Amino acid sequence: MKIIFGVLMAAYIIPGVIFGFQKLFAQKNKIDCFKKWGYPLWFMRLLGLAEVVGCSLMLFNSTRLYGIAIFPVILIGAVYTHVKFKEPKKEAMTPVFVGLHLLVIFLFTFWI
Repeated sequence: MKIIFGVLMAAYIIPGVIFGFQKLFAQKNKIDCFKKWGYPLWFMRLLGLAEVVGCSLMLFNSTRLYGIAIFPVILIGAVYTHVKFKEPKKEAMTPVFVGLHLLVIFLFTFWI
């Protein structure tokens, strides 16, 4: 079970940190998306910082729940943005699946 939990954590944290740093350091494709949506670039960087901090908090047992608590707000905002701008269903469903992944990690946190 601990191996499965470790794989689940790695599969969530590694992409989370990568996407967070892409926003934090203003990668061109992220800038283009946020401009298209009409969001300010400071908001993109704030989200990137929140993602990196949330993933960092998830690494430790004592702070994992704080890290998990950050992501539902980010994921709901992502779903809202993709639906509002009528993007393909794949784009809107990605944060839903990420949220389900987060839910499994949350449940495993209490199970293990």
